[in-house]
Amino acid sequence: MHSEHRMSDADRIFLDALERYERPLIRFAQNYTRELEDARDVVQDVFLRLSQNIDTLDHSRLAAWLFTTCKNRALDYHRKYHRLIAMDTEILDLEADPNTGPGENMEARETTAMLHRMINELPAKQRQAVWLKFVIDLNYQEISQIMETSIGNVGYLIHHGVVGMRTKWKTLEPV
Repeated sequence: MHSEHRMSDADRIFLDALERYERPLIRFAQNYTRELEDARDVVQDVFLRLSQNIDTLDHSRLAAWLFTTCKNRALDYHRKYHRLIAMDTEILDLEADPNTGPGENMEARETTAMLHRMINELPAKQRQAVWLKFVIDLNYQEISQIMETSIGNVGYLIHHGVVGMRTKWKTLEPV
């Protein structure tokens, strides 16, 4: 008798969510916890809750559910441990492009670091909206659900955040 374990839809959704969102959620949680290990603990708890609720969740709202749950758990953590809440300036991992030389890769890293510093200097709501849009690559609908605001307000926040960054960028460019 040949028995084959077929992956259930819930298992597939869980594994897909883990693959796509684990690292972005850790970075997101780190905005609140500051420490990487603490952020990992928060995200582990988020995925534990996902596994417990996966059958009843609206899967079209999965990203919003994950980030909202992550924010709530991280805020709980913050309240419990009285850690500072601030955006972390840690640079996202840049995959080394085999087609670029070391100088070009270094320049790309410096540009990424500069952009992250600029995002971190934005007012809190603009910073969160810009970060979720351009770093995590969520759509306006998902961002509005996470930030609990209208899609129009998300557009407003992203627009003003980008304009602010563009203005600052121009002051850095050599004339």
